[in-house]
Amino acid sequence: SSIGHIGWMMSLAAVYKPSSCIMYFAIYCILITPLFMTMGYLNMFSTKHMSKLSSYSSTVHMALLTVLLSLGGLPPLTGFLPKLMTIMLLMHSMKIILLALIAGSIMNLFFYLNIVISSMPLTPHHKNVDSTDIKCSMKFVIPICTLSLGLSPFIM
Repeated sequence: SSIGHIGWMMSLAAVYKPSSCIMYFAIYCILITPLFMTMGYLNMFSTKHMSKLSSYSSTVHMALLTVLLSLGGLPPLTGFLPKLMTIMLLMHSMKIILLALIAGSIMNLFFYLNIVISSMPLTPHHKNVDSTDIKCSMKFVIPICTLSLGLSPFIM
């Protein structure tokens, strides 16, 4: 995923748009930081650990999955904004590279959707961990995750 995002940023740099590249990187950091902090706190260090995500509170579960889909660039989430900006800038000058970037993004989104589906509970009567078990640091990360999703209108 990081390599894919680097490709998007490098293509922006190739059309001499360093401010757009910096904005893309800033949005990427805003999305990835709370995701990594939360996953580190929950001791999820690989995709096979994501299946236990549904055992946590539904707030944590949905916040992480939404940030993950935003990171994949699913519209209308914030992670789609830098990709849309890049598409608009590259549409006239680098069509072949743009097609490769879009194809890679679709593959990343497919990977993220597989993670989302695999982390869903199998039974409807699923016991969640009580939200009082969430420590103080997690109470700051979840709002950051949620707030980072609504940045799109303010960035433009």
